[in-house]
Amino acid sequence: MGVQDVHTALTALGAAFSGAAALAAVMVARWQTVFGRRVALESLRSQAAVERQLRLEAQRCEAWTVFLRASDAFTDVVWRLGEIDARSREEVLRSRSEALTEACSGLRVLGPECVVRHAEAVRERCARMERYAARRAVVRSALRALERRWCPGNAEWCEDEAHGCAFVAHDVLEKWADRDEGDRPDDLGFLEYLIRESGVLADDGAPVESGVLTEDDLRRLLAVAGNPVSWDHLVAEDRWLRPRTGYDEERGAFIASVRALSADGGESEAGRTRGQAAVLRGSSDDGVPGRGRGAGRRLHAGPPGRP
Repeated sequence: MGVQDVHTALTALGAAFSGAAALAAVMVARWQTVFGRRVALESLRSQAAVERQLRLEAQRCEAWTVFLRASDAFTDVVWRLGEIDARSREEVLRSRSEALTEACSGLRVLGPECVVRHAEAVRERCARMERYAARRAVVRSALRALERRWCPGNAEWCEDEAHGCAFVAHDVLEKWADRDEGDRPDDLGFLEYLIRESGVLADDGAPVESGVLTEDDLRRLLAVAGNPVSWDHLVAEDRWLRPRTGYDEERGAFIASVRALSADGGESEAGRTRGQAAVLRGSSDDGVPGRGRGAGRRLHAGPPGRP
């Protein structure tokens, strides 16, 4: 092989290496482009996942707040139902119940299950209260009206017939469940007589004052007394009945489940800061659960209403 042949071979070899290097450079550039795209896509996917989680957390916290507001509004109406006009009681109670049912349905969609389970327990307690709330308002209103007709002195020694009838009617009404079922028709007539003689009924055509019963109120009371189901719930004062409903305990368990979810890391720090912290502590001044500094006190002290 001559010098010329060697030169030609080396030139060809160099060209081959140059071509390989160029091809490798193209492949590296293409790989870098593909890799860069993959990294960008993964970054976008990760960012989108974080944003979806944050949106879910925000929606959950809003749903928890709405549910607490609806449940507290419902129980507040239950305890104040006797103060509401008798013709409006059922409609007011129904509207609060529907709002609570809707709020609970929103929780079921968003989860998580540990919180939803406690929310449904709260809703069940409210449903039990709803079953006797309207009848209880009738009975408690009558009892309060009769109490106002008692003798301002010693009721047992009072000689005023109206005062005496009010006192006896109150006693009969409180112990109505203890009467024999067969005697109740006659006892209903006796109860009506006592109420009429007590002076607690408003005169026909006269403006109805607070603490005075109307003929419609008497009719409703006699109808309820004719079927005295759960009478101990109907006559009990708020301070005695409220602990027996179990509402405060279930409400506290619901709030505890939200706290536990936060403590276990089930939510991101951003979600806790913007959502759960608002539900648990409050961040403004309007006094709504999860909406104000007063909310933190309400979440610890229990729902609004009478003690």
